[in-house]
Amino acid sequence: MSADLQSPTSAQFSAGSANTIEVNDCVFCQHGKEICSDCDYDGREENDGFFGLENKERDPLEMPTSTINKAGVYQCKKHGTGNCGQCFNWKKQITKLHREAAKAGRRK
Repeated sequence: MSADLQSPTSAQFSAGSANTIEVNDCVFCQHGKEICSDCDYDGREENDGFFGLENKERDPLEMPTSTINKAGVYQCKKHGTGNCGQCFNWKKQITKLHREAAKAGRRK
């Protein structure tokens, strides 16, 4: 899934960097990617740490198709909510990516 992002206003950038956005406690580059070669950005360590997880090599999170509401909050397009427990359940998604990376490492 790709992010369908509108141009963010300065209020939507996280305080940590002028080139990042925060979506329900998870940080992405201004393009809506956790790893972005255009920005030279990798937010995996920050996101893993925020959720109390060990920083391990894994694939990046994928931000679901999103819109920005009038209050400047990103919300999933599927459910229309900014704190969607299904689309923005980052800790569960990161944990799954860690498991998948561990399994892929064992197959080598």
